Amino acid sequence: MGRIPADGGPPMEYDKVIPWKAIQYLIAEANYGGRVTDDWDRRLIIVYAEEIFNERLITEQRWKPPGTEELSYQYINEEEVKGQQNVVGSPYDPQHFIEDITKNMEVNDHPRAFGQHVNAEITSQILDANALLNDILSLQPQRVGGEGVSKEESVLQMISDLKENIPGRVSLSEVKHKHKKDDSPLKIVLLQEIQRYNGLISMLEKQLDQLEKGIKGFVVISPDLELVMNSLSESRVPESWRFLYFSLKPLAAWIRDLDDRYNHFHDWAFKTVPYVFWVSAFTYPTGFTTALLQKFSRKPNGIPIDQLEFEYIIDSRQVSEIYEGPRDGAYITGLFLEGAKWEIGEDHLLEPDPMALYCPMPIIQFKPTARKSKGGADHDNIYSRKGEIYACPTYYYPIRNGTINRDSFILIVDLKIGPNHTQEFWIKRGTALLMSLSE
Repeated sequence: MGRIPADGGPPMEYDKVIPWKAIQYLIAEANYGGRVTDDWDRRLIIVYAEEIFNERLITEQRWKPPGTEELSYQYINEEEVKGQQNVVGSPYDPQHFIEDITKNMEVNDHPRAFGQHVNAEITSQILDANALLNDILSLQPQRVGGEGVSKEESVLQMISDLKENIPGRVSLSEVKHKHKKDDSPLKIVLLQEIQRYNGLISMLEKQLDQLEKGIKGFVVISPDLELVMNSLSESRVPESWRFLYFSLKPLAAWIRDLDDRYNHFHDWAFKTVPYVFWVSAFTYPTGFTTALLQKFSRKPNGIPIDQLEFEYIIDSRQVSEIYEGPRDGAYITGLFLEGAKWEIGEDHLLEPDPMALYCPMPIIQFKPTARKSKGGADHDNIYSRKGEIYACPTYYYPIRNGTINRDSFILIVDLKIGPNHTQEFWIKRGTALLMSLSE
């Protein structure tokens, strides 16, 4: 293969060395990468491109993608095809490929074909089933004739139960008075979180009161209240209640979770600073982590905050076994691993068990330290894959793309990859930390 020079001379031969790096870049970055807006998805595409488009692709006979050696993917039997009647030309024509794929390959690929765990297929099936059930539920009639409890009576009973379980609002002025001598950045985080939760609870109380009066005929039910009533009748959290934080929990679990979140900040405000912070309770966790860096930088001879980063130290103790906070930073609990589990004792990532879709993460100390050039993940470049550390993205909940108004991604936590795996292995697994689950 060659090209004709501009002067019309004989064709010039290309260099025999295939520019794999350029091919990888064109495919992963220019072609597909330009259509992928999420940095973590782009990182995955780059890993796939590097594993497929390399020297092994042309040097190995009957090459197969990594991890698919034991699967039932087979090449076309050239001699068998040539021996068939009415076969003209090469057996590698597109038509032969299509027929062979249809005949010999499975309709649904095994998760290992993409470097994923079998749990990924289970998660996909659960999501499909939930979507189908939600569609069926949305098609049910709004009114049902005959005997039994009506929709309005059912919602009224639910409103009564909700009012009993909604936590009472904390007086922000009392909290400010109690902590008036505290100049820690964490105090600002506490006040902001209580103020946000007070706003949510105030809205819940108002909507439930208005809906109750509307059902009894004292006020007109607005379109917004009608949506709330429809959601309550289906035991779903109304969309207007979801503005403060992400959650996939059903209504009953959502109310219990709200009470637990509020109690966390109530105890912090009127008892003592938690020894272990439940990070899932924060509506804006990045505000909390920034406050930890600010508190550290305010020490005598402190380091400027823009020159600080976190060191993530895994602590295998239970929350009940911790009786004081760390000297620097904070102990964090409430995170879950998806796509992996944590090997306690050895302190590294490990393959999850089948059906174990989410695994609790041990307590992590977020310890502020001076920013340095380390052999782990480069947080200024998430595509960097150096050292024995996996740059694990942390999300608010299982839907990683979030919404138009708010991103689900929070921060990066450095985790050890383990002796038998690589960073690419966990990238293809989609391993991530989650702050909230759907149950």
